[in-house]
Amino acid sequence: MKPSLPPMPSLNRRSQITKPKVEIIIACEGRNTEPMYLQDCVDWYGAGLVKLRVLPQRGTPLTVVQVAIEARNELVEKRRKSHNSFDACFRVWAVFDRDEHPYVQEALTLAHDNKIDVAFSNPCFEIWPLLHLGEYGSQDGRHAVQERLTAMMPTYDHAGGAIIDFSAIRDYFQIALKRAKILQAARKSEGNPHACPYTSVGDLVEKIMQNGKTGFLRNR
Repeated sequence: MKPSLPPMPSLNRRSQITKPKVEIIIACEGRNTEPMYLQDCVDWYGAGLVKLRVLPQRGTPLTVVQVAIEARNELVEKRRKSHNSFDACFRVWAVFDRDEHPYVQEALTLAHDNKIDVAFSNPCFEIWPLLHLGEYGSQDGRHAVQERLTAMMPTYDHAGGAIIDFSAIRDYFQIALKRAKILQAARKSEGNPHACPYTSVGDLVEKIMQNGKTGFLRNR
């Protein structure tokens, strides 16, 4: 008689026992590009410990920040009344680009004054995935940046929905963040900290990793 084998471990066991510990709420101007990329980040880097909620409202940077402030105020009030520890663990981010929008500096100031984290890109969000694929320091407009990304990521089509191929860049986060920090330091030294080229999207992804307790940051 053959000995019975132990049951195979369930592939679903991790998802059954791991519950989100932090909720990240984002207000953003983009309908597809930013939300889909950030959801991919949560799924890949978040280790089941991070939940993403995208607010449905859209608009200019100033509107995006106002939406984020309203959401944060509601969450703070909910936390004050709640006995659920999960309600206390959240971060609210405004995600927007320079593009050709008005009142961008006012939006950045309003976010800072109201404790809203900001993932800001100048000229556009596409500079962040581009930094995964190579160094970039040109003061180009958004169309040039998008064309450059298309050349380096053929699956990206801005006219067809502007979806980032996450699988093509997910293993290059550390080098992209390093390149983004170099751009940030250069703009600060020039006295214009949010000038082109600039992005702080990596700061948001880094928070996802930290809260997800993945090994990506521990190995840096």
